[in-house]
Amino acid sequence: MIRGSIDRFKSIYFKKAVEYLIVMAIVWIIVLIYAKNFMDTGSLVHHFTNGIDKTAPSETNFLPLFFWNFAGAAVVIALGVIPLPIYWYYVLQNAYSVGLVISIVGSPFLMFVGGVLPHGIFEISAQVIAAAISARLAWYGMNKFLKRKREDIKYIELLKQTLTDTLVLVMPLLFVAAIVETYITPIFIKMIMP
Repeated sequence: MIRGSIDRFKSIYFKKAVEYLIVMAIVWIIVLIYAKNFMDTGSLVHHFTNGIDKTAPSETNFLPLFFWNFAGAAVVIALGVIPLPIYWYYVLQNAYSVGLVISIVGSPFLMFVGGVLPHGIFEISAQVIAAAISARLAWYGMNKFLKRKREDIKYIELLKQTLTDTLVLVMPLLFVAAIVETYITPIFIKMIMP
C-alpha cells in the first residue's frame, strides 16, 4: 500500500506537483507586487493578525487546523471525479493567499521564511500533491469522455489508489504542517511582525 503510493508519487505525481509549485511561486510574486503597490498594507495586517491565535502554544490545539486543511485537500481530490480541471482553482487560490500573507510586512522574504516556510514545507507539498491526485482523476475522466486515450487502469482501481494516496501522501504532510503551524510558526511570526 505505502510502496505503491510512493511509486505513484515518483512516476505520476511528482512532475505535476513541481509544475503546480512553479505556478504557485509565480502567483505569489504577482500578488506580492500587486499588494505592495495597490493595497493598503495596514488593513491586510489587521485582517491576518486577527486570525493569529494569541493564546500560548501549549493551550492551542492543532487538530482543527489539520481537519480544515485536510478537508480542503479531500474536497479538491474528490472534485477530480468531475472531468474538468477544477484542481487549478485550488492551486491558484492557495497561491493567492500565500502571496497576500507574505505582503503584509516590510520584508516579504522574512515573512515567507518565518511565517510561511516552517509549516509551508509540509502544507504546500500536500496541496500540490492533492492537486496532482485530483488532476489524475480528472484527466482519466476527460480522456474517457473525449475518447482520446485508452487508460490502463479500471476506474474503481483508480478510486482505490486515489484514496490510498490521499491517506499515505497528503494526510501525514498536513498533520505535520498543522503541528508546526500551531506551535512553531507563531513564534517566528511574533519575531517578524511589528
